[in-house]
Amino acid sequence: ASEWAYYRGVPLAGYLGELGRASETARPAILRAIGAFGAEAAPAVNDVAKALADTSAEVRIAAAWALSQIGAIGAPAIPALERSLSDSDARMRSISAIALRAMGPAAVKAIAGLVKALDDSSLSVRAVAADALGNLGPAGKPAVETLSRHLIGVNEPSVFVLRSLASALGNIGPAAASALPALEQATKIHRVSWAAEEAILKIKGEPVPVWY
Repeated sequence: ASEWAYYRGVPLAGYLGELGRASETARPAILRAIGAFGAEAAPAVNDVAKALADTSAEVRIAAAWALSQIGAIGAPAIPALERSLSDSDARMRSISAIALRAMGPAAVKAIAGLVKALDDSSLSVRAVAADALGNLGPAGKPAVETLSRHLIGVNEPSVFVLRSLASALGNIGPAAASALPALEQATKIHRVSWAAEEAILKIKGEPVPVWY
């Protein structure tokens, strides 16, 4: 139970108490310490989520990072994380997407924000938003059309992002069958072909080779 969890000799309740009275410069480190408790930080989720709206970018970023470490048990923070995908700071948008990726299928509540993030000016945000949509599994079906369009229809310049788009479609699985034509086209893109080929196999329910 979380009351028996400690980080650097301090229980979760100790960090929560400090968070409420700490200075702006001290709060990021406290939030990161709370994140270090992982799933044991469940009682702190609401307090961490509130920090996503802090006036300090460093505090907001630390809160998003903490939620990325807390994982799926931090699902009550999903609406706030979705709002953070529109933050003015690209670092914050990226880490918010990472936190939503860590939520797994529960992040379906943020699917609209994640789809919108595929158009972000930052390639890291675009890539991680795609990853998060893939982590929704079959629940990501409403995003398939947009993922497919970004894979082959919007001149995405980053191979890194294209791989995430292809992999996301594969992770959605058979529910992404409508993306097969786009993925077939993507097999012709240098350094993206292997991700597209693997996605096709996953969607078709065929074995995916494992390389050692």
